[in-house]
Amino acid sequence: IGHAVALYSNDNYLNEPAITSINKILLYMDSIGRYGNSPFIYPVYGLGGIPEGFSRMCAIHGGTFMLNTDIDEILFDENGKVKGVKSGEQVANCKSVVCDPTYALKCGLKEQVKPVGRVIRCICIMDHPIPGTKDLPSV
Repeated sequence: IGHAVALYSNDNYLNEPAITSINKILLYMDSIGRYGNSPFIYPVYGLGGIPEGFSRMCAIHGGTFMLNTDIDEILFDENGKVKGVKSGEQVANCKSVVCDPTYALKCGLKEQVKPVGRVIRCICIMDHPIPGTKDLPSV
């Protein structure tokens, strides 16, 4: 249940207070039926809806979303905290950078990029319900 419903990616939750897992399970349960028969929201008009939704939320909260932009450098202040990114002559100031690790590696930050875990999830498209689930559309 911790992995399948609460979406934990490792077993560390087993050493945490149960209320954290209970709250995640309640969120899952509250989400079932809210936007269809699944607890998950997925794009109706293709996968382009995912970055579109992210960029919309970013803009609403005052962020900058840079599409199709290579960066030349990740800028840091005197304390070593991120302060922006540089692309050509343009600089975008920021307090944090969310990017694929390949951007940081390209900027020469190999020491600061390290794998900390792996998450494997799958979607199974089946032509029959899963036995023992009472024909639920989502498990």
